[in-house]
Amino acid sequence: MTIGTDIGRQRRRLSGDGALEVALTAAFAVFTLVVSAAYGLPFALPGAESASAVGLHYLYPLIGVAIWALLVAFHGKQPLGATFLLALPCYGLILICHFNLKLWIVHLNPALWDSAYWRIDQTLLPLVEGAKAMRLALAPVIPLGSNFYMFGFIAMFYLAFAWHALQSRAIFRELIVSAMLLQILGSLAYLVAPALGPFLYEPGVEPPVSGAQAYMLEAWHANRDGGAAWLRDHGSGSLTVGLAAMPSLHAGGSFLFVIFAWRHARPLLAVMLPLFAYILVAAVATRWHYVVDLPVGIALAWCAAALARRLLRAETARAGAVAEQPSPIPVPPGLPAPAE
Repeated sequence: MTIGTDIGRQRRRLSGDGALEVALTAAFAVFTLVVSAAYGLPFALPGAESASAVGLHYLYPLIGVAIWALLVAFHGKQPLGATFLLALPCYGLILICHFNLKLWIVHLNPALWDSAYWRIDQTLLPLVEGAKAMRLALAPVIPLGSNFYMFGFIAMFYLAFAWHALQSRAIFRELIVSAMLLQILGSLAYLVAPALGPFLYEPGVEPPVSGAQAYMLEAWHANRDGGAAWLRDHGSGSLTVGLAAMPSLHAGGSFLFVIFAWRHARPLLAVMLPLFAYILVAAVATRWHYVVDLPVGIALAWCAAALARRLLRAETARAGAVAEQPSPIPVPPGLPAPAE
């Protein structure tokens, strides 16, 4: 191996330490703030009452990864890299922007598509009734009202991030960029043909979930009627109560973890696939989502994973091209410089 080749590899390794993550986060933050200014909608940071729900439970795995990375760096087993240190704040800021946009949907695009999605559900009624029956059949194992729809998703999040972080820094980075892109693309997709959810027409099979849906619907009406004044007074504490059924990012996010398990960690499929299947069933059975929300969320996750891979490969190619350029040889004192 030549010295130039070794330097090139070092440059390629260092080039990927967070530049893309920072660029995506900055672009999405600027977009969100521009929307805020253009429509006069206050940007809210999570208050104490909403902090645990505004994605902090999603960030716990990243906190664990950061602690693990610091321990690894302390023991000198491998370079730390900014990937781990930037993943936490970048993903956290994207989630905050995501929840703000979700809260603003009622003002940005007030036209609701619930009636159209409900007609599709009626056409696919055997799927809806089948999902309800399957959820009720699982009640002895997963009690109704246990909120395993959310906890199962968080378990997938923990497992995927921790496993791939331990497996490879490059794979972890691809996963975090994919997850960031899914939140960004999901926020934009919410604005295209928004809907609140099929709980408007019928209750789901879990009464506690129906209570939460009623609370969020009441907040949606208050937000719609109160506008900027309501957002100033209640946005911080209500950051996670925005309703947006289409697309399902729980279906999309869980499918994203299945993609990475299939590509890089086949043993994880034994856990990921059953959890993914449960999330699809529960999303419909609890009436959080119309059936059509699920494939759209899954397709969005596929696009996010493909785009992340393309962006990271392009970044690596650019870094490789720079690294392969020969560095000028220093001229010893007293010798003439080489002719041009």
